[in-house]
Amino acid sequence: MRAGDQALPMRGVKPGERIDDRHRHSVPIRSARCQRLLVLPWHRFGDGGVKAKRVLIVEDELLIALDIEDVLISAGHEVVGVAADMHQAMELAEAFRPDLAIMDVNLARGTNGIETARRLRERLDVPSLFVSGNLDAKTRKVAADCRPLGFVMKPCSYTDLLTRIAASA
Repeated sequence: MRAGDQALPMRGVKPGERIDDRHRHSVPIRSARCQRLLVLPWHRFGDGGVKAKRVLIVEDELLIALDIEDVLISAGHEVVGVAADMHQAMELAEAFRPDLAIMDVNLARGTNGIETARRLRERLDVPSLFVSGNLDAKTRKVAADCRPLGFVMKPCSYTDLLTRIAASA
């Protein structure tokens, strides 16, 4: 934590104590916006295991986008930008050339995450990881055409999200 930051006390958890002791290699994750301290399993960042990725977040729900951004940055990834629709996503991707995009299916201003993922893959060869509450069989079949890295159902576990990103190496 930075100077001046305060962690909110969690019931039953002592300061400095890991929330889940089952994970031998845990890393504290700080959420600046919520001023809380979370703990997620360590995904071998810093010990030669997984390479940090440059990630574009394409999500129209601001709080979800900011939460994902905090988790990715705390896990050692670089977030190149957050886009709410296809037009913003394409503009950011062309400017910053991310390694992958975290993509919601339903986006703002009438745009579609599947079409956005297709364009990112075709134009810039940027793969997408779909994180959405709308991942039924029909949606997955349509999204399969853009060769996604995978699908994570909302609400998602940050462990699942980081594991999928690590598997994309």
